Amino acid sequence: MNKAYWIGPMVALMVFGGIFFNFKSGYEAKQKAHEEQVQAEKQAKLKGEVEARRKAVEDALRVQAERKKEREAKEADERARKEARQVALDARDKVFHEQDRLAKQVENLKRDIATEQDAIAKISRDRQDSIAEQTFLKAYVEKAQENVKSLQDVLLKITQAEAARAAAEAAAKKNATS
Repeated sequence: MNKAYWIGPMVALMVFGGIFFNFKSGYEAKQKAHEEQVQAEKQAKLKGEVEARRKAVEDALRVQAERKKEREAKEADERARKEARQVALDARDKVFHEQDRLAKQVENLKRDIATEQDAIAKISRDRQDSIAEQTFLKAYVEKAQENVKSLQDVLLKITQAEAARAAAEAAAKKNATS
């Protein structure tokens, strides 16, 4: 019985050893192949992720560049619109200022015209008054000259009358003395 206790476990140990060594040599290769496959899958996955990240970064950079271009174009359009609006506002303000300046100038010119028309009317009245005065003075001078003539005639007649009277007195004295 002693042998049976030894042989059974020995045979079982030998069978176990054969299976174990067979399993161990195949298992390590399988395990190594499995680890290599897992490692290759991880590498492929990492490579895919890196490629996807690179592609995503490139896409993000491209999209960012497009957005930047769009934003710059939009800002340029906005600036151009603002500048055009400012130019239009400046032109409008300039026109309003010019209109106000011209309106004031028109008012000043109207006042000047009214003043000059008043001055012209005054000059016209003064001219008419001067013409009337000149006409009056001409008539007055003519009458004065006529008066001078008539006074000279009167003086001449007076002188002649005095001479005739003196002659008559002298003749009367002569006649009275004779």
